[in-house]
Parts: sequence; C-alpha cells; structure tokens
Amino acid sequence: MYRIKRLTLVLTVLIISFIAVLSVLQGLKNKGYSYLFHTNKPYDLVIKYAQILDGAGENKAFRGDIAVRDGKIVGVGYVNAQDSPVFDAGGLTIIPWPIKIEKTEEALEHLLRHSYPRYPADQIFLQDPPYEGLSLRQAAYELGMGVDSAYKILEKQAEPETKVWLIPFDFAKDKFSNEELLAQLTGYRAEFFGLQDQGIIRKGYKADFYIYKSRDVSAESLNVLLKRGRIPEPIYKVKEGNFTQQENTSQ
Repeated sequence: MYRIKRLTLVLTVLIISFIAVLSVLQGLKNKGYSYLFHTNKPYDLVIKYAQILDGAGENKAFRGDIAVRDGKIVGVGYVNAQDSPVFDAGGLTIIPWPIKIEKTEEALEHLLRHSYPRYPADQIFLQDPPYEGLSLRQAAYELGMGVDSAYKILEKQAEPETKVWLIPFDFAKDKFSNEELLAQLTGYRAEFFGLQDQGIIRKGYKADFYIYKSRDVSAESLNVLLKRGRIPEPIYKVKEGNFTQQENTSQ
C-alpha cells in the first residue's frame, strides 16, 4: 500500500511538472520566442554573403549570413540554407532598422531658444524639418559648421515657441568609430528606449534591416553620413523578415 501511494505521488508530480513545462513553452511562443522551436524546419529566409554592421557598437563589420524565422533572427554567421529561400546579399551591406526619435517618457520637450548651451548638443533633438530627429550636433555637421554657429542660425530661423526634445544620451567620447556612430542610431537608442529586441542584428532580435550597396559607400563617406545622423540610402528594407522596399539593383 505504501508503495502504491508513493508511486501515485511520483506520477502526480511528474504530470504537474509536465504541464508546467508545456505552459512555459507556450508562453515563450506567445511572447515572440517561437524562433527557439522547430529547429528542423526550413528558415523563412536566409540572407547569404552579406557584409553586416550589427548595430551593437562593439563589433567591426563582418561577412556572414542571417537566418530568419517567424520575423525573428535565428542565426548570424554561417547558415546552412538547405530547403530555405535564399537572398544573395553579395556586394551588399546590412544594418539594423534605425530607431526613430519620438516623444516618450524619456524625451522631454523644451524650448529651442533656452536649450543650448544649458544642455549638451548631443542631448538636444530637433523636432522640425529639415533636421527633424537630428541632435543639435548632427545638425551642425549637416550645416558644415560648429555647434555654436549652427545653434544661432537655427534659433534665428525658428519661431519663438519652437520646441526640441531633451534626451539624456550619454556619449562621453569626442571621437567615435563608424560602428559606434551607427549604434547611436540603432542599438544604443533601442536600449535607451527599452526596445529589447530591436536595433541590433543578433539572434532573438526582430529581423528588421536596411540594405545598401557596399561599393556606393566608402568608410569615409559612411562616417560623414553617420555624423550627420543619416544612413546610406537603402535599396532594400526588410521588416520582420519581409521585404517592404525593393529597387532595381541591375544598374
């Protein structure tokens, strides 16, 4: 009788544990972690032979493949694309989808005419075209002048009630690599705004990319663009693994 009771108890514990595991797995799927499952299934998309700037701000550009399933990145590096649709990205560079500056709890509004030099130029973001979304420092690069001169011009052209966003990004260095400058538009911003699965080309993150021709953008010209808060004009845009923009690349 004791053995039967003990066996019944063990079976009950096993059943409860099994149900709990199933519940956890289903919860992971529902929260967007389906890329952890179905490892034997073909990928939804494999991007091969690309030059990758991952947006993390740490890694140099590297050659590699990207595997996508259910809108998520499930592999970066070498990917065996057997039975999966392949996009040949030879001669192309892939970067994360840029993160827009928008009004959030972290972005406080302030009058432009009282913003500088009270606040650092890297933390003042303009709201109005043609410099919408750029920091004061980036706008100064765009204008081809120092921050003080750029601020005087922008303040003179603006209406008295023109507002900016104050966003406390902490960029303590004076000089940045291209990888770090890109991260200021992608991975660093995503981290600051709490977008945990965006802004970086990394396993488990959303498959959101901009793709441009490598030959059209040298390291020097990329540096100039990024300092201005701009990115190279993409020939393809990919959102959650789906191409949303395609242009003729045969020219």
